[in-house]
Amino acid sequence: MFPKSLIFLLVFCSVSLIVWAGTILVTAGLKEYERRFVSTTSNTLAGMFIFMDPHKLFLLNIIITILFLLIGLVLTRNPIYLAMFGAIGFSTPKFLIWRAKKERLKKFAGQLVDSLAVLSNSLRAGLNIVQAMEVLESEQEPPVSQEFGLVLREIRLGVPVADALKNLTKRIPNDDLLLMVASMNIVLGMGGNLREVFDSMAGVIRERSKIELKTKALTSQGKLQGLIVGLLPTALGVLMFIMDPPMMLRMLTTTMGNIAIAAMFTMQFIGYLLIKKITRIDI
Repeated sequence: MFPKSLIFLLVFCSVSLIVWAGTILVTAGLKEYERRFVSTTSNTLAGMFIFMDPHKLFLLNIIITILFLLIGLVLTRNPIYLAMFGAIGFSTPKFLIWRAKKERLKKFAGQLVDSLAVLSNSLRAGLNIVQAMEVLESEQEPPVSQEFGLVLREIRLGVPVADALKNLTKRIPNDDLLLMVASMNIVLGMGGNLREVFDSMAGVIRERSKIELKTKALTSQGKLQGLIVGLLPTALGVLMFIMDPPMMLRMLTTTMGNIAIAAMFTMQFIGYLLIKKITRIDI
C-alpha cells in the first residue's frame, strides 16, 4: 500500500500538470484567435472608414462572451444552454460589424442614382471625369463621398482612372456600380458621350428600384406571417414559464424536454429558410 501522503502528492502533481497544460492550450488558442480576429476586423473596419482599435474590440468580444455565460449560469445549469449563451455572446460583435457593413452597402446603393446625376450635371457643365468626381466627393454624404474620395487619392498617386474605379468595385460589391464602372471604362477607353451613359444608367436603376419596391410590398405579407409563426412558440414558452415555472423547468432540465426544444428550434429554422427562399425574388 502506498502512503496517503504519496498518493496525495501524485494526485496534486497530476492535477497541476493538467491545469498547466490546459492553461497553455487556452492561452495559445486565445492568441491565435486574437491574431485572426484583429486581422479580419481591422480590414473590415478600415473598409468602412471606422478607425477603432481592433484589440479593444477583441477585449469587448471576450467580455460580452463572459457576460452571456454568467447570464446562462443564472438562468440554467444545463451545459447545452450554457454553450448556446456563450455562442451568442461570442458572435455578437461579429454580427454587429456585419450588420454595419450591410447597412453601409445599402446606403451606398441608395445614393448611386443621385451620384450619377451629379456626375452627369458636372460633365454637362464642361468638367472632365476627375473634376466631376471631385464635385461628387464634396456634395455627397458618406459612404459615397468617402469611396470616391479614395478613388481620387489613388488617381493623384498615379493610379490609372480605370484601375482606381476597378478597386472601387472590389470594395463595394454592387451590381449597379459594377455596370457603371464597366460603362465608364469602355467610354473612357474607346470614346463616347459619358453624360448620356450616366443619364441612361440612372433611369435603369430608378426603374429597377420601383420594381424592387413593388416586389417587396407583394412579399411583405408572407414575410410577416413567417415572422409571427416563428415567434409564436417562443412567446408561448415565455408565457407558460410565467404561468407555470415548474412545468417549464422540466423542459429545460430533462432530456426529453431538451430534445423537444431542439426539435422546435430546428423546425423553426427550416421554416425560416423555406419562407425566405419563397419570398426572395432576384431582379
